[in-house]
Amino acid sequence: MKKKKKKSSGYVLARVPIPDSPCVHFSGLVAVGSNIYNIGESINFSLSSSVSVLDCRSHTWREAPSLPVKLISLSASVFDRKIYVAGAAGRYNDVRSDNLKTSLEVFDTKTQTWDPEPIPCSEIKDSFNCRSIWIDGKFHVATHKDLFAYKSKEGRWDTVEPRQAMHHYLYSDSYCKIDNVLYSASDGAFRWYDTDISMWRNLVGLPKLLHLGYRVRLADYGGKLAVLWEEELPYYSGTSLRYEKMIWCAEISLERRKSWEIWGKVEWVDHMLTVPRTYELVSVLTTTV
Repeated sequence: MKKKKKKSSGYVLARVPIPDSPCVHFSGLVAVGSNIYNIGESINFSLSSSVSVLDCRSHTWREAPSLPVKLISLSASVFDRKIYVAGAAGRYNDVRSDNLKTSLEVFDTKTQTWDPEPIPCSEIKDSFNCRSIWIDGKFHVATHKDLFAYKSKEGRWDTVEPRQAMHHYLYSDSYCKIDNVLYSASDGAFRWYDTDISMWRNLVGLPKLLHLGYRVRLADYGGKLAVLWEEELPYYSGTSLRYEKMIWCAEISLERRKSWEIWGKVEWVDHMLTVPRTYELVSVLTTTV
């Protein structure tokens, strides 16, 4: 973001022309340093093994070593500058069968290499459209039925109870992690979760979702919560009713007052950009440039 004049928030989303940008999807985008990694480019409702990297300093894409296996569905997350990719390998028309195999690959961004041996994960079933995140020093993989935590030092998976707790609000893709706390914006409320409480609690002190539209995306913005969302704007072109999309943004400061209570304060909220209706807000990432 950069400063702008004559606006209440003082910020604006700046358009960055990036030629030859590949297709992207929420669960395959992660940021490491000044780079954004696009894992498994979305092609006709399936996934490939390709990996592309956007250098946010030069605004150029380059190719990175491909995934060792093609995944039809995946979720990537970052820990210690390594990218952990959990997903399902198999054929797209077999997503409900036993033909899918769970895979967990690790990419070292320092050496630009994939680990020669994937992490064993036979305990994880039904990994199609899974979600993953690092929290409390463990790699968590959420399926529609279960939640698993990988302890890297012990090399084992544990099933997390209660089963529906952490990943109940992950499938909207409106979540992020800040200081080892998971935040979500869905079903009309902001919520947070950590492994000490092991349950979702409402963020205190906020108006009900700030009148958010749909396709909400969250990001860690220097320890504060950045919230971006879409709102459709109708207008007339001649006698025809048409629509554009307004991109809104809010910055929320966070304060933990008790072990079971986190307060949020809206620092500012503003309309940042208007785009054609065909545009989609896929993800919001923070990079270091």
